[in-house]
Amino acid sequence: MTWLGEQLGRIADDMPERDLGARAIEIHHRRRRNFMALAAAAVVVVTVLAATIGVRALPAEPRAAARPSSPPEQSTIKVGVVPNVESAPVFVALAKNYFEEEGLTVEPVIVTGAAAAAPQVEHGALDLAQTDYATVFHLNEVGREFKIVSPLYQAAPGSFAVVVNAKSKIRTATDLKRKKIAITNLAGLGPLALTAVLKRAGLTLRDVVLIERPYPDMLYAVDRGQADAALLAEPFVTMARETKHTRIVEDAMTREFANLYTAGMTATDEWIRRNPRTLAAFQRALAKAQRLIASDPQQVRDALPTYTRIPRAVAAGFALGSYPAKLDLTELQRVADLARAYKLLKRPADLGSAVVKGG
Repeated sequence: MTWLGEQLGRIADDMPERDLGARAIEIHHRRRRNFMALAAAAVVVVTVLAATIGVRALPAEPRAAARPSSPPEQSTIKVGVVPNVESAPVFVALAKNYFEEEGLTVEPVIVTGAAAAAPQVEHGALDLAQTDYATVFHLNEVGREFKIVSPLYQAAPGSFAVVVNAKSKIRTATDLKRKKIAITNLAGLGPLALTAVLKRAGLTLRDVVLIERPYPDMLYAVDRGQADAALLAEPFVTMARETKHTRIVEDAMTREFANLYTAGMTATDEWIRRNPRTLAAFQRALAKAQRLIASDPQQVRDALPTYTRIPRAVAAGFALGSYPAKLDLTELQRVADLARAYKLLKRPADLGSAVVKGG
């Protein structure tokens, strides 16, 4: 809608059509001895009335009008996602055609975690990927140029938990010593959260054996004795509880990890420089999905069974965090400080270089 249209729309709202005749009569009585003034007033009234009717008769502004005139540099992009609650905004945006409205075709590619996705992003097999922030800080520390481009998820209590077989003799984190613990990746948020759990029990990562498993395979590994414990994320925490084959030993998102920013989207500096319009289109669609989720969390529960093995009945009961549409640098700094405190980083993270401008 043009500026003129907006102004006329405001005039129309302030001056309803049913009042225009009365205004004309009032003008006539007040200026009946001045024909020229009356004629001028009548012209104004008729012009505003015609403009009001014309503006109201216009069709609704198309969604595409809000987009830049130039299309995205890439019409199709591949986005790496982990099949857990954190990636839900991507699938909500797909279901609601938000990417399509922005001129994008998004192809989701399932990855096991941020550390596994990073090489694929670097080599161009993926354009963007779900990440945890600790991984990005670590990658930048060792000279690999990644940037956080959008937030995804802020954890709730129960979003991540250490679980064991229901028949296991492991009762507390102290009992994890010399045990095999399944984790999605050997770097990033998983080891960070697990380090904190172990430290409170007087242990370190050196006291346990870490084995990599994707989330969907962890329950099988614990059930078959291939792992003594697993660090699960929702909705798999709830699925583990519902099966009654596992037992939660400790919630990893408590104390200093409560309400932690756990996931966002990342891309390389080079890809961002080459595809600014593509990135902006992706960010707009994702943020739109996040705002929808904020007003209607059921969107997540409806989307989850479409990209995980989780039944709808289980999806109805899992712990659900929040999906911020805009990055909060204070929360990101909190993750960076935890990563530094637990020695996953050798130096303080530089948020200025880790976050895309305007992200």
